[in-house]
Amino acid sequence: MSDAKTHLSQLEQQLRYRDRIIYLLMILLALFGVGWLRMPTLLNVHVPPDLSRPQLIKPNEIWPANVFAFAENLMTQLHYCHTDCAQDYLANLEAERHYITERCMADLRLHKQRNESLYAGRTRRLLPATDGLFDPKNVIRLGKDAWEVHLEFDLEEHVKGIETRNRRYHYPVRIVHYAVPLESNPFQLAFDCYLPPGPQPADAVAS
Repeated sequence: MSDAKTHLSQLEQQLRYRDRIIYLLMILLALFGVGWLRMPTLLNVHVPPDLSRPQLIKPNEIWPANVFAFAENLMTQLHYCHTDCAQDYLANLEAERHYITERCMADLRLHKQRNESLYAGRTRRLLPATDGLFDPKNVIRLGKDAWEVHLEFDLEEHVKGIETRNRRYHYPVRIVHYAVPLESNPFQLAFDCYLPPGPQPADAVAS
């Protein structure tokens, strides 16, 4: 009789161990499930254009080369006036609104309104004046989420088909990290307007 009780006790003890293991596995699965649900579905990785050597890339790290490329591309698109800058420039502002801070957008619209003669009846385009190689000295970090970027463009301007300006200009601009939906701005960067003294002839800056 005692042997039967002992065997029964061992069986009950084994069942208790089994149940504890099952409960522990269920808890671990629940923790893994919570961790999987909390895992971000998308990480921003800003890849530098120079892939000739190994790079250590961290999520959400913005490289100066990316900031420079963003600023250069935005300036060329913003100032491209195919027909008449009086209308084209406003259309460009609207098209690039997700890449311009609200404060800067208001300043640009006000400048256009106060200086209509600089826009009306003329076509304009900016051509990058550099050789395409990124120079780190052209990007200065102003803080965690702000950069000072120095750009040079060859400015071409025509009025009624007659060239009125063809000169190299220096553009000091401020670029900031812009936390907006990725669908609107995948770069997460924005133009925060010009830095003093603003765009001016490159030879005046050199002198």
